[in-house]
Parts: sequence; structure tokens; C-alpha cells
Amino acid sequence: MSDARLERYAELLRAYAPSLNLVSPKVLAELPLHFEAARAYGEVLSEGAAVVDLGSGAGLPAIPLAIHRPDLTLTLVERRAKRAAFLELAVAQLGLAGVRVYNGDVRRWTGRTAYVTAQAVAPFDEVYNLVRHAAEYPLTLMARKGPGWRAEAERLGAEVFHVKPLGTDAELVALRLEAPR
Repeated sequence: MSDARLERYAELLRAYAPSLNLVSPKVLAELPLHFEAARAYGEVLSEGAAVVDLGSGAGLPAIPLAIHRPDLTLTLVERRAKRAAFLELAVAQLGLAGVRVYNGDVRRWTGRTAYVTAQAVAPFDEVYNLVRHAAEYPLTLMARKGPGWRAEAERLGAEVFHVKPLGTDAELVALRLEAPR
């Protein structure tokens, strides 16, 4: 972790994770891997893209992504008030000007987006159903996935255009939908 803001984010996670149930001890021990995975998301996103991070939780991958790619505009969507409060704190302390936190159900969010990240949220078809009201096409859905993601892509009828291994047990998968389903 070379960026001081990544170090500060890691400190915030370690300080608040136990009391807010943000991430497991395993995730805390593997933060550098999660930060590298966030970089992989950034490889797929267009310059200046507006991205919705669905189910942001503790801010992985969105906060490291925002640090690596300050050109992006990110909306972190989190239903749970305590986690949303943590995200607000982290965004403020890290000086992430292009990041906003939406505390609520994404189905009530009134913005528009062509890019959605959804790590550990739901299968791709369910994620699409949650965000379809806000979709701009072509729509890109991205997530860190384990085995079985191909069936998710087939159910949705989406084009798989990017797959990158993330360690030994997961891949970053990006799907594109050219029109509403």
C-alpha cells in the first residue's frame, strides 16, 4: 500500500470493523489483495465514468477504486445506516471529492448510471433487476465472482467482455447489456 490514503482507509477499517461488523478478520488480514482487486475494476472503467457501487458495505472496492481513479464519480449505495455512516466518515477523512454516499434502497435512487459494481451482493440478474430503473445503455455490470458466474451471465443474456483472475479463488467479471432486458 503505497498511497497514504489507502493506509488511512486500512486504519479506519481496523478501528471500526469490530464494532460495526464491517468486514471479517480474514478480509482485514487480506486488505492488500482487496486493494489490488479494486485496481482491476478501474481497468474496465472509462475515463470520467459515473459508477454506482451497490451494497457498498465497508467500501470495498469503491473507496480504493476512488483513490486509484480520482477521475471517476462514485455513488456508494448502502441500506444499513451504520455502514453508510462509516462510508461518510471514510469519504470525508480521505478527501474523496468525487464520492457520494446514498443511504437507502437502490430501487429508490433517482440517478442514472452506465456502470455498476456489486461485490458480494447477488447474482448478476438480480443486480440488474435492482438497477434497471437507473440504467443507461450500454450498461456494464462488474463483480468479483467465484465459480458459477457463467450461468449468471447466461440467465441475464449479457455479453461477457472482461474476465481477470483475482488470486486463486475469484475473477473480476464485467458484463455488458446493450439494451433493456
